Amino acid sequence: MIEIRRDHDNELCGFVKPSDDVWLACTVFGAAIGRHAEQEQAIDQVLAEGLSSLTDHWSLTNTATGETELVRIQEANPTSVTVALGYYSLPGVPSVRIERQAIDAGEWRFER
Repeated sequence: MIEIRRDHDNELCGFVKPSDDVWLACTVFGAAIGRHAEQEQAIDQVLAEGLSSLTDHWSLTNTATGETELVRIQEANPTSVTVALGYYSLPGVPSVRIERQAIDAGEWRFER
């Protein structure tokens, strides 16, 4: 994976990585937000949407069970993501922390 940072403040916006014949634009925690034919297109998407995508609702799928749940991201970094289970991220809402290794291994799938 290649880190993508904003020029003006060096903020990590996400990553790009090759996958088969495409480039994936990914969040800071490794979830794909787009597929592109060219690396530059993936970089552009990460810079434009990488951080803002963290405010979206996401579908989280446990690939072992096939169970999917709507979640909100509470905290994200390059090694893990914590999500609130359900539509809202409010105090007391159940949450779960998922390690990046589990996402990369395909145990969990995030989709916007």
